[in-house]
Amino acid sequence: MKKRIFVILLLLIFTAGCAKTARISRPSIARVVSEEIAGPEPYFTIGERFTYLIAWKGIPVGTATATIEELTTFKEYEVYKIVVIAKTNDFLSKLYKVEDRFISYMDKDKLISRHYEAIQSEGNYRKHLVVDYDFQKYTATYKNLKDGSVKTCRIEKNVRDPVSAAYFFRTVPLRVGDKIKITVNLNEKNYDIFGDIDKRANITLSEMGTFDAFLIKPYIKLKGKRQRRANVWGYLSADKKRLGLFGLLKVLEIPWIGQVTATLKKVEYISSP
Repeated sequence: MKKRIFVILLLLIFTAGCAKTARISRPSIARVVSEEIAGPEPYFTIGERFTYLIAWKGIPVGTATATIEELTTFKEYEVYKIVVIAKTNDFLSKLYKVEDRFISYMDKDKLISRHYEAIQSEGNYRKHLVVDYDFQKYTATYKNLKDGSVKTCRIEKNVRDPVSAAYFFRTVPLRVGDKIKITVNLNEKNYDIFGDIDKRANITLSEMGTFDAFLIKPYIKLKGKRQRRANVWGYLSADKKRLGLFGLLKVLEIPWIGQVTATLKKVEYISSP
């Protein structure tokens, strides 16, 4: 994995251009105290698509889209089918192409994971993994469709895959000072992700305008031990839509990687398949 990252970053040195990210400022104290925060919507809109610009040290390297494709049925459960696609831009794809697809089937009522797929294509690396969640036996079954291997692990009551966890977070009522906990199942392990709601801010995106937002500072624990491989923080709009506006990742294990950012570029409402 580290070798693939190293190759990617070397190639990025030869790219050109600068990504337009976000401008952040603090709102007045009077506004923060007096303004009522809208509650989140308890449901999602079919066809909603977010498009993000991904940048490394201010250099555009790719895009990511997150789409609620449809409301469907999986094993008799009504679920949202959510598809996230991350890929390199045209220039970088000629040197090192990345196109990853992550699909989550999230229970419409309980907002927990029923099924998850990860289809990854990064240079010469290929992976196709499917995960089924059984909340009667509290197990997750991992099937590797490349080599045919099958593994299981224990899960907790309200465990979620990474995609459904992000969408569930959009439904949680928030106030500054809150600490939110979500358990995420990934790589046959259960991670406790804590989100500190640090403060309010105004954030201006070049193509989206200005939003009132929460600053979220998440951190991860595995078996009670805090993981310190990276620093992550992001901004979520303080309106009922709870849009993911801007995020930053700084890898601590490999300091010279620097910062990777994701900036919301547009929100669309497309037709259901």
